[in-house]
Amino acid sequence: MQASAHRLLVEEASEFIAIVGPDLTITFVNDAVERLVGRRREEVIGQSVTDLVHPDDLDRAFLAITGLDRWGSPNGATSFRLLHGDGTWRTFDITAARIRLDDGTPAFAVYGRPGDYQHALQQILTGLLAGADRSESLTPVLDVVEWRLNDVQVAIAWQEPDGRHAYVSTGLPRPLTGAEDEPGGPWAHVRATGREVHTEELPDLDAGRDAEAARLARGGVWVAPVTDAGSGVPALVTLWTRDGGPPPRGHVMGMTMARGYVELVLRWHHQEAVTKAAARTDPLTGLPNRREFFDALEAERGGGSVLFCDLDEFKPVNDTYGHNVGDAVLREVATRLREVAGAETLLARTGGDEFVVLIPGACPGDGTRVAAAIEDSMAAPFVTDEGPISVGITVGHAHTDGVVGEDTVAEADRALIRAKAAKRRH
Repeated sequence: MQASAHRLLVEEASEFIAIVGPDLTITFVNDAVERLVGRRREEVIGQSVTDLVHPDDLDRAFLAITGLDRWGSPNGATSFRLLHGDGTWRTFDITAARIRLDDGTPAFAVYGRPGDYQHALQQILTGLLAGADRSESLTPVLDVVEWRLNDVQVAIAWQEPDGRHAYVSTGLPRPLTGAEDEPGGPWAHVRATGREVHTEELPDLDAGRDAEAARLARGGVWVAPVTDAGSGVPALVTLWTRDGGPPPRGHVMGMTMARGYVELVLRWHHQEAVTKAAARTDPLTGLPNRREFFDALEAERGGGSVLFCDLDEFKPVNDTYGHNVGDAVLREVATRLREVAGAETLLARTGGDEFVVLIPGACPGDGTRVAAAIEDSMAAPFVTDEGPISVGITVGHAHTDGVVGEDTVAEADRALIRAKAAKRRH
């Protein structure tokens, strides 16, 4: 009875169990090796460990085996990549112990279970540090659910900064991923309410989606929201189980980890975008700063006009009323400049009270008209807490039919100096 119970414990275990001889030959594996490693036990017995462990992991494997003799069985698990029957490398959490067989022969007992979640985390972090985009960063998250092993399908959908819905999945068609805005179905409900949807049977879908789910033998579905600070629209993790299979709630650990990793990736990308924007934006006016302007100038490949603008008599505003009032005036100046410069221009604040306008593809007359409009826009007094304040502006205009560059900006600056001098003479 005891021997039978021991055999059942080994053969019915959810992890694979192997016995490895001193020469690293595998002498026994349980049936789980076929389910987890994709190989029949007859195929594995007699093979060397070196034939199954990834070449880059072999040194660590030898070190671990040597350590068993010297220090005994370590606490915890170590991840190794093993060659799956389909030719791919799969990550497993491995523990091992030094044992003796019934005849006294020394051997190693090896226990392994899928470690996709650990490998996924490593890929996620490596990708983020390497500058991977959202799609590349989120693709490894799919593996934390161990979808191949459990015959589930997973999708992650989110909204890009430009408003498009994007997704990654384990092979699901787009209509079953939540990457669309059509009303009805579980995805619209989750986005609208922020509450997850869970059903053990096919949800109420339109005919097209219903047919796609049936074609893929999908049954229950679990759709869960994930906060996305960047877009304000929840990202969605969708988990489909097979028709007639275990309920989606059986994958609570995988779903929990997936949601956490998705939020990590989205927060990272949002913060990265905020940091980049801050480095290129004037914090007072919200306009592009000097760095952004000259980067844009460097990218220009055609002619156009540059307008160099400087406020008249602005220093007395700060001296008389204080910088809070001066800042309020600068913000209003930026607003007026936006209104008259037009959408096709690049407007930037390059100094304290200096602004510059780049008009790509402009003819000389275009620049002259915009310069006049800018001067007219400052005619009305600025309303402040200290009462109305009048501030003028002087514009220096330079044009080139060649490539707009720093020479054009320098010429606009010289034109500004000449215009300032002319105002003083009058």
